[in-house]
Formats: sequence, structure tokens, C-alpha cells
Amino acid sequence: MKKIRLFTALFAVLATIVNAQSNFGKDYFCLGEYQTAKKYFEKQVSQSPAESNYYLGEIAFAEGKKDEAKAYYEKGIAADPLFMLNYIGQGKLQLKTDQKAAETIFATALKKNKKNVELNIAIARAYYECGMKDIATAKIEMARKFGKKSPLIYTLEGDILAAEDKSGEAAGKYEQAIYFDPNYTVASIKCAEVYESINPNLSVEMLNKVIAAHPDYTIAYRGLGNSYSKKGMYQSAIEAYTSFFAEKTYNVEDIIGFASAYFFTDQFEKSITLVDEGLALDSTNFVLNRFRMYNASKVNDHVNGLNYANYFFTLKSEKGFIPLDYMAYAIILSNAGDYNKALELFNKMLESDPNKADVYKELYTVYSKMGESGKAAASYKKYMDLMGADYVGVLDYYQLGRAYYSAASSLANDSTEAGKTQFKEYIAKADSAFTSVCNLTPESYTGYLWRGHTNALLDPETTLGLAKPHYEAAANAILNKAKENNGVGGNQKDLITCYQYLGYYYYLKEDKENSTKYWNMVLELDPKNANAKAVMDEYSRPAKKK
Repeated sequence: MKKIRLFTALFAVLATIVNAQSNFGKDYFCLGEYQTAKKYFEKQVSQSPAESNYYLGEIAFAEGKKDEAKAYYEKGIAADPLFMLNYIGQGKLQLKTDQKAAETIFATALKKNKKNVELNIAIARAYYECGMKDIATAKIEMARKFGKKSPLIYTLEGDILAAEDKSGEAAGKYEQAIYFDPNYTVASIKCAEVYESINPNLSVEMLNKVIAAHPDYTIAYRGLGNSYSKKGMYQSAIEAYTSFFAEKTYNVEDIIGFASAYFFTDQFEKSITLVDEGLALDSTNFVLNRFRMYNASKVNDHVNGLNYANYFFTLKSEKGFIPLDYMAYAIILSNAGDYNKALELFNKMLESDPNKADVYKELYTVYSKMGESGKAAASYKKYMDLMGADYVGVLDYYQLGRAYYSAASSLANDSTEAGKTQFKEYIAKADSAFTSVCNLTPESYTGYLWRGHTNALLDPETTLGLAKPHYEAAANAILNKAKENNGVGGNQKDLITCYQYLGYYYYLKEDKENSTKYWNMVLELDPKNANAKAVMDEYSRPAKKK
């Protein structure tokens, strides 16, 4: 799971100590958004110097800048010696080098505030951040004695568990914090963040409650975007990310989330824009470079695709490369015309997993580009078989039919026995696929039209009229649709094809009446049609033996 950064969520401390109201700076700080929080506190330092310098010191400490942190704590003490958190910050700086001195500072801070839960939790967190978990745990128990209903206790416990990848237990602690204080928004957001991976539905529910109560909590939209993405609801994720990004408080990780949502909704140009913005901030980011390559494979970027891919594979990641990386690279190679290398990659992927349906779909594309129509058809058939009947639709059957039709066309003039046999097999398979199109969409003309084309290929002289019933069915479907749309519309060209075949069929049968009918229909749609004019000219001349 994504680790929740542990650095302090102590905005309620100040609410108790100095009766100050929570603000976005504290909230962003408690959620680990240090750079955004820093901007808020730098703006507020003149109005609340003790508080702002404390948080600026905590941010510097989190970034490993101890001298800078020390300077901020000193400024905070100078501004208000009674603001005890700055003393705790000073003590934390000494915990690893002089524990006794640090504990003296803590004791001084607690002298008049012994039962103050917030200060006790601040000390407990200081020990934990310095690697002293056992003492931190003891300090948490001390704080519990003074206020067992304080949400700060359970939030710190949740943070510790989250850092140990104990998601379920962490969520339980955050839920306790929310139970004792339903308005403790930070605990709600942290809890939702934990649930992003283990229960995105609950995460969405929690974040929507936060937004309903606090519409200006734009940071909640980031979590909402992440959770929607986990659910595969990418369009909803995009809407949430859009609201979050409007405040311009996002970081590189947020850019990755937003860009991936655009990628998975096929909005590749928008994804590229975001990825490029992220790469300008972190040019070696592994995931950003991955998505740059993925996008290049989708938009057929001949110019830069190979450069993106070659660079990506020089990068290192703890998790290493995944099959989709090689898939994108192979697609880019195919787009660049390096078909043999693309095939080599695809086949290697099948060696490790022979049931990867998507690979066969890509093989279909490569073989089609290579003019290997038989292999293309076989690849698409394998893709459909692996996907299963429940996951293939009419477009797949249409694509398969077209593939077999192309394969048959390539053998139409093959006079060898093997070629003739293979030709008939491809014709039968194409016709079967287009029959499935007809069965799935009986109101559409497409399946009938292509059954006509396929059977016409089998009967090139039109002596058997194999295509006749299919072109008739296609023409009727087109006309029925035209009635609904008050015109033929974009199907006029296909309707002419049907009428020409039927006119020619009846011409060969010496059925002048029906032949004339169909050729006149052609002329109504295309007055300059040369075939129709030739036949009608012949019919207009005195009868003679053809």
C-alpha cells in the first residue's frame, strides 16, 4: 500500500493550547504535503509567528534540515515563550545525541501542562520519529490516561501501523479517532487513504462525506480520484482530479494519478500533456517515463516512440519491468515498421504466458501490416478464443470476418490444390464470422453486406448467385434504417453496391424486367454510374443476340 507519511498531525494541539482555529497549512502538514503546507505557513508567519515557525521547523526536520529546523524553533520561542511545541521541537533535535537533555526539555514543557494530551502526543511522536518506538508507545499510553477520547492518540497509532503496512489495523485506529471526534477531518482523509487499496468503495464514501461537510477541502478530491481509479471508474477519477488540480497544490505523484486516468480512458493527448509536465519536474521518474512510452504506443508516435522506449528501459525500479512495458515497446516497434523485432518481443511474451489474449490481438495488427493475412486471421481467432464468448462482441466477429476475407482474397487467384482448399476454408470462416454479426445485430446491414462480399468472392462470375440473398438482405436493412432517418444517408455507397450486384445477376439471367429495375435504382442514386448506363443503353437498342 502507499505509505502514509508520518510527520505530525498536531493541528489540534494548537487548538487546545492557544485556542487557534485549524487551517489548511496544518491539514496539509499532517497529511505529509510539506511543500504545500510550507507555502501556507510562510504566508502566516507574521500573523502567528510562534505557530508558523514551529510547523516550518517540523517541515525542515522532516526534510533532514536540522540546522534550519533549530532556527525556526528558536524564532518561535522568541515570538511566544509560552507556546510549548517549539520546546518539544528543540528536544526532538537532541533525542539521538543527548537523550537526557532532550527529556529535560520535555519535562520543562510539561511542567505546567502534565495532563495535556496534545503535548504528550507530540512528545510520543518525537520519540517515534527518532526511532524509539518502545518509548513512544509508553508515551502514548501516558497520554491515554489523561484523555482516552482524544483523536490524536488513535491517529498517531494509526500512522505507526500504516508505516508497518498493517492497513486493516491502521484503518481501525483512524476509525476510532473519527468515532471520538467525527469532525476530525484529517483522520477521515487518512483513513480513506488507507482504504484506497483495500476497500475503495468505503474510501469514496468517506471522502464524499468530507467534501459534503467541507467543500473547500480540495485535498479530499485527490483521494477521491485515487479511489475511483482503484475501482476502474476513470471518468469519475478525472472529475475529482480536475477539482484537486484547480488549486495547483499537486505533486509528481498526483500528476501520475491524473495522467493514468486519462490514459485508461483513451484520452492520450491529455495524458501526454500531464506526463510532460511531470517529466519537467522529475525527468527520470520511472512511472512517468513508462506512461510516456505507453502513450507513444497509442498515438503511433513514429518520431519519438522508439526514443521514449529506449530511454525507459535504461531506468531502474525496485519492481522492475512488467509485461505491459514490453507490449508497449513491441507496438512502438511495429508502428516504426520494425515488424520482425516486434514479433520477436510478442513471441517472447507468449513463451512466458501463452494465454495472453492481448498479445494475439497485437499480433493480428502486425501480421496485417506485413500482408500476412492468414496469420493475422489466426491470431485474431486465438484472441477471441482466449477472451471467451462472454467477452467478445459484434465488432470482434466483424474484425475476424474481415481478416478471413482478406486471407481468402489473397488466395483468390491461387490455382494450386492447396491454395484452392485454403481459399475455401477462409471463405467458410469469413462467412461464419459475418453470420455471427447478422445474428447479433439483425437490424444492421453490415453483416449481410459482408456475407454478400464473401460469397461473391466464392462466386466471382456470379453464375451461382451465392451473394444474392445477402445483398438483398443488406439492401432491405439499409432502406429500413433510411425510413427511420428520412433518407439513405451515409449508406448510399453500400446500397449502390447491392443494387449493382442484383442488376448484374438478373442481367446474366436475361431477366430484363428485374435487371432494369435495379439498374434504374442505381441511376437514381448515382446518375453518372457507368455500369448502369452501359446496361440501360444496351436495353434501349433493338434486341439482338448477346
